Amino acid sequence: MSGALVRSIILSGAAEKIRAAGKQPAAVARKAGIPASALKDPDLLVSGRAVMRFFELAATACRRRNWGLEMSIDARLAAVIGPLWVLLRNARSVRQFCEDLARHYDLYSSVALVSFEPSRGTSLLGWSPASGQTDSDVQIVEFALGVFINELRSHALAAWTPVATWFRHDAPRDLRLHRRIFGPQLRFNGNCNAIEIDDAMLDRPLRGGATRNRAMVLDMLRLEEDVPVTMVPLQVEGIVRALLPFAPCSAKEVSLAMGLPVRTLQARLKASGRSLRSIKEAVRCDLAAKYLRHSQMSATQIAGLLGYAELASFSRSFRRWNGRSLRVARQSRK
Repeated sequence: MSGALVRSIILSGAAEKIRAAGKQPAAVARKAGIPASALKDPDLLVSGRAVMRFFELAATACRRRNWGLEMSIDARLAAVIGPLWVLLRNARSVRQFCEDLARHYDLYSSVALVSFEPSRGTSLLGWSPASGQTDSDVQIVEFALGVFINELRSHALAAWTPVATWFRHDAPRDLRLHRRIFGPQLRFNGNCNAIEIDDAMLDRPLRGGATRNRAMVLDMLRLEEDVPVTMVPLQVEGIVRALLPFAPCSAKEVSLAMGLPVRTLQARLKASGRSLRSIKEAVRCDLAAKYLRHSQMSATQIAGLLGYAELASFSRSFRRWNGRSLRVARQSRK
């Protein structure tokens, strides 16, 4: 299964949490566009976009800032991503596990992006909703990173903590749960949503990993075939989100990251009805709205993270996207 639908098992435990807060789970589900039956049946297919909306609505209804993070405590990656887990569990190492998760996440869903970016001595395992999926993503981001950390700890000592955990949004007032789950090194108002993992952890052998089985699963899932044209824009978007704070995201840079000639990349994007420019514009628009709403960064800082050399250029783009000025948008922040 892949595309805009996800299995309703991601909602497991939600009804009980909402009911414990004195609210009606079915009412929250209906408001989010999810059938109430999905709160009981873990095998229904529901809109990934509606799930993101549900997490935000539930947090608001229950008045629980950490609702998504609380939901992640008992969630397991294997249950959430289904068949893709068969491939991941046969990786040789934690590093290959992360690489496979990022490379093949689109088999699970197209409403979000997973990235894995190596650096000097560490790597970033990131998660973000795709552009245009949700106006507010604090709850679903913290849920996803919480699920990732659960999985990583299952392959290491229980006391392992990441080098740092990065969030694009602002910090909550109470950080006790975040520190308990992610450790002491928390980075809010950052340029990504990601877990920073040390090389020693990444080089650990995966428990139960089997190269032969992995090759068989790759063949079974037909992952060695060319990437479908419809998935190319999603992959490009993931790369743009990762590179944007550090590079201009030119066709040459993006094609290099994808391992494709520039002309091949351009041809595939054209066949999908998209262009690198339109994808970059959509990412900037999406991130600008979320930074303004959920972070404490200044407009100048946001402009820099989005690749603008001047605040004036960013201001013009923002007005074009939203029909209002940066100042008005910040004043209306909830």
